[in-house]
Amino acid sequence: MKRPLLPLAGLPLLLWALFSLPEVTASAKGFWDWRRALIFLSGTLALWWMSAGMVLAARPPRLEQYFGGLDRLYRLHKHIGIGAGVIVFTHWMLEWLPKNLAKAGFIERPVRGPRPPKGPADMWVDLAKEVGEWAGYILLALVVVALVRRIPYRYFRWVHKLFPLVFIAGAYHGLMLMPAGFWLQPLGWLTTFVAALGVVPAVQALRGRIGARRRCGAIVDAVTVHAGGVVEVLIRPINRWPGHQAGQCVLADFGDVAEGAHPFTLASAWNPADGRLSLAIKPLGDYTRVLAGRLKAGDAVRLEGPYGGFTFDDAQGGAQVWVAGGIGVTPFLARLQDLAAAGGSKVKVDFFYSSADRGGPGFPADLPGLCAAAGVTLHRRHTDRDGPIPTQKVEAYLQPGSSVWFCGPAAWGDSLQQALSRSGQLAPGAFHRELFEFR
Repeated sequence: MKRPLLPLAGLPLLLWALFSLPEVTASAKGFWDWRRALIFLSGTLALWWMSAGMVLAARPPRLEQYFGGLDRLYRLHKHIGIGAGVIVFTHWMLEWLPKNLAKAGFIERPVRGPRPPKGPADMWVDLAKEVGEWAGYILLALVVVALVRRIPYRYFRWVHKLFPLVFIAGAYHGLMLMPAGFWLQPLGWLTTFVAALGVVPAVQALRGRIGARRRCGAIVDAVTVHAGGVVEVLIRPINRWPGHQAGQCVLADFGDVAEGAHPFTLASAWNPADGRLSLAIKPLGDYTRVLAGRLKAGDAVRLEGPYGGFTFDDAQGGAQVWVAGGIGVTPFLARLQDLAAAGGSKVKVDFFYSSADRGGPGFPADLPGLCAAAGVTLHRRHTDRDGPIPTQKVEAYLQPGSSVWFCGPAAWGDSLQQALSRSGQLAPGAFHRELFEFR
């Protein structure tokens, strides 16, 4: 299991403890000296975390592959953003609270001696202080907007676009105010390098170049509304599409400036002879409800991808149990097509699929035929009539070396993963799922 947050916090803390703490301990005369040291430490940590968030926002292919897909990259980006907000708030409180407590007479501040007259360089230091303060306020506001789900995604997206500017301002603030001693230590050298790493994707973001190499123009070929309101969109790439693995997703931009690109799991295997991609869209949110109603053949689409690590690769090569709920069926449709084209699955696959279809065939109507052609055993359940799939039923089909592949409601995935892990029949790391949540 990869734990990138640990080195992101641990490495700068370790370097500070090795090279700065001894000097602080020897020279500090009281609270105010320790406060100053902690302000610099928290500022350095904030710069590291903001830079890491900026790098992840660029969606580097190698990092996406390393962390197991774009969904996990997004989740890590979110956690780092929240962590950066907490560190910035701590940094600000260390600066603001003691100073104002001293002004109010609650604590005593040492008397300062006369300050030397300001030179030309002080103008840049003063600017760094001013810029850093406002960047901190904006970052905290960004974190709040990101966490309050009542705020529509389109507003969150536009506010989020400010972050590259906030990061550049924060990097300028941090490097200009870094203590002179830091520049002579590994912590200072690495902090400068980390800041530079973040500036590159920040500039890319401001130029609209993130993901540009993976973009592809396309045209909507056909739009079909299925039972339950599922909208199937067939898309024909204009430029060369690199192909994709079953289970991967694509960022699709249908031209709504306020919304931008959204991730959609590809519901079809790649067939160069056909040259089309299939998306299955369930109108569950504000955006998808509007999108489903206005899409038509001939509309332009901008694709970016493919992304994702939900590709049914299993190092153990054992039996697989698939579990899907509602529109979570989409990655499995692509895999079924893949297996059918290859002559059927070479391992035992049990597919549990539940949806509320009110007695209808559901989407897709030909699912039993697709499963038969792929050599997959289908266990169909209509939740409005039969209730949810019992965990014990899924557990009964597990074998030594089995893996579980889940796509459906997040709460169901959490409970299923916990129950199967507690049962002891599923090896650690054998439960695979998509974790797409923009907020």
